[in-house]
Amino acid sequence: MFTRKLLPVSNSALKPSLPEIRNSVSRSTFTLMTYNMLSPYYMWPQVYTYVPEKYKDWSYRHRLLEREILNLYRADIMCVQELTCKDYEGFWKNHFKTKMNYGSSYIAKTPPKYWKRPEDEMDGVGIFYNLNKFEHISTSSIYLNDLIGLFNISELNYLKSTIITLTNGAGEPIDKDSLLNVLHGRNQVSLFVSLLHKETRTLFVVVNTHLYWKYDEVKLCQCLTIMRKLHRVIKSLLMGMEGVTYSKVKILFAGDLNSAPDSPVIKFLKGESVHRADLSLINPLRPYLNRYIYQDTSADLFEHTCYSGKLKGIFDYIWYHDKDFRLKRILSGAEVSQELRELQEFGLPNKDHPSDHIPVLAELELLD
Repeated sequence: MFTRKLLPVSNSALKPSLPEIRNSVSRSTFTLMTYNMLSPYYMWPQVYTYVPEKYKDWSYRHRLLEREILNLYRADIMCVQELTCKDYEGFWKNHFKTKMNYGSSYIAKTPPKYWKRPEDEMDGVGIFYNLNKFEHISTSSIYLNDLIGLFNISELNYLKSTIITLTNGAGEPIDKDSLLNVLHGRNQVSLFVSLLHKETRTLFVVVNTHLYWKYDEVKLCQCLTIMRKLHRVIKSLLMGMEGVTYSKVKILFAGDLNSAPDSPVIKFLKGESVHRADLSLINPLRPYLNRYIYQDTSADLFEHTCYSGKLKGIFDYIWYHDKDFRLKRILSGAEVSQELRELQEFGLPNKDHPSDHIPVLAELELLD
């Protein structure tokens, strides 16, 4: 197994270190991790044909997840995706609280039509945070198919008139439907946790999501939905807390966006205008988000963050604004690709990696 390293970015004088991350100790720095855990109920046999049965076993994978999350990469803030309600309530929530003094928030997706399992085996997203460093202020969430009040008439007309070619798992066309109907039929969610950094009294909102895995138009609209909901979250903080202004709120946005760096979703988040029909879609939260962590690292630091058979790429992101945070160090990822080549393995999970995604971790410094 190749060891991943916590590497300084170009604007930092820090030295590389081995991944005994634990909690950041500096007054104004902290670590944040995003990780798609791979739900045991998404271990599709037709996808993970390359994984030996013993490494598909949930108890085996769970032990590795515990090692990574609780020991090796224990970040101050952790955003996880594909966490089942059953696993959150039965293990992670209480373990984090009683053993590590971490608070947490969670939202599960609604079961899709094909779902035949118990409802508590549905997955969702969770945020865990170190209560020694952060005070919990509020939590809110959104189902990304709830578009009421978030889109104007012209935007809704665009959603109704845009036709999406639906495909099966192999990418073959099977049907067509309006973008509006496709959005209503998806069950993705987003979680918003407002935290106060105790040392500096800095207020920021941590956002975690897992966008749908295909159709750029769907992912773009889901992302716009999140940003507009986030604007409401910020507004509620201003109304509910004395002395809070727009300029005093900082944003961290993490998750599995299922989008490559050259995709419309990433261009939208960077503040670029994305043109659709007669509409120009612009991120309303661009004063709060202007960078993702790979923009501050060399191109060879990551080959992929997702190693799921034929579906490989950089899909997992941490976003921030460079007036609010400085990226100091990042956990390298290229070693995973080197390891797979040496082992002549097709993808993840495997003996040492419990998910088809790798955890993405960054050390950030709060700026005045």
